[in-house]
Amino acid sequence: MFSRAGRLSVKTKRWLFFLGSSLISWKSKKEETVSKSNTEADANRFWSQIFGVAFSNKCWLHFFMLFVPLTGLWMSALGVIGLALNLRAYDFVSQEIRAAEDPEFETFYTKNILLNDGIRAWMAAQDQPHENLIFPEDVLPGGNAL
Repeated sequence: MFSRAGRLSVKTKRWLFFLGSSLISWKSKKEETVSKSNTEADANRFWSQIFGVAFSNKCWLHFFMLFVPLTGLWMSALGVIGLALNLRAYDFVSQEIRAAEDPEFETFYTKNILLNDGIRAWMAAQDQPHENLIFPEDVLPGGNAL
């Protein structure tokens, strides 16, 4: 029914089709096959299994090869930061709850107050020259800025 005419080295294919006793022929451009390396083929197979799409378009293939792992890395980094903040908040809140039950328990808040007061008491007055500065009222911020 079909027959192919022409040499293999020629860039066009010639096809002949017999319809009854009539001969129908046409030419088509020979499609060039682009060979892929084994790595590209493996990557294509891997990502097409994940997405369910065989990526014939290299732009999309490379986009997903970069986008998906990098997005995963960023999301995991955000997750680690979120976990750290969550644990820190839990630590702080649990200390405050314990401090409400036990008056002798020191929290971060009370430790900071004691530490700051201790530093102020320990530092000599001559190390605090700003305490002796007197500012006129017109240069001080107004309202409840302080």
